[in-house]
Order: sequence, then structure tokens, then C-alpha cells
Amino acid sequence: MALVGSGYVCAVMGVAFLGAGGTMGLAMARNLAGAGIDVRAWNRTREKAEPLADDGVAVADTPGEAAGGADVVLTMLSDADAVIAVMDGDDGAAGVVEGGATWLQMSTSGSRARSAAPNSPSAMS
Repeated sequence: MALVGSGYVCAVMGVAFLGAGGTMGLAMARNLAGAGIDVRAWNRTREKAEPLADDGVAVADTPGEAAGGADVVLTMLSDADAVIAVMDGDDGAAGVVEGGATWLQMSTSGSRARSAAPNSPSAMS
């Protein structure tokens, strides 16, 4: 999918939205899907993300399942510990993404989340 606006073109094929069950995550994932982007969502409490299925979003059981093959991995989580667990933990996203993927870290976590997740930058560069 190519997004065009304000003089730029950006090709986005798939977005993994990790933390898609909260107020902001639900709305953002829904809007991305509404724009025609392939969205795979994951939330710690799956039931909170399941309403997104009505909008064409695939709801995954693990962060890794959502992130596999994604062009963009977007994290919208509660804190640094959650980001680290979702990226580098068992079934984490960093272990399955391909080179060239972009990580959009939107959690309220400060720089600790990135610096404490040593596999993420190299896996997603």
C-alpha cells in the first residue's frame, strides 16, 4: 500500500500493532486498517483487541506472530518492562522481524526500553 500526502510517498505493506487493546491502540489500529493497511494486532489481554477483527485486523496470539513479516512494528505499551518483554521475551517480536523493518516505539517508557532491549536494534535495522 502506498500512502501519499504532503509531498511524500511511503510504501507500507504490513503493520504489527503491539498493545492494540487500549484506548489509543484500538483507535490507531482501526484507523490504519481503515486506510487499507494490513494490520496484525496483539494485546496482552487478547479479548481487548478482538473487536478489531470486525475492522479486518488479524488478532494474533503472540507478539512474534503479529510481527512476522511486518514492515512496521508499532509498540503502544504501558511501560519499559512491557516493551522489553514484548520485543525480546518468549515469542517476542524482535526475533522474527526481517531486516529493514521499522520499529515505532510509542509507549511511555523513555529510552530505557530501547537500550535494555539489545536484540531489537540489530534485528530491526
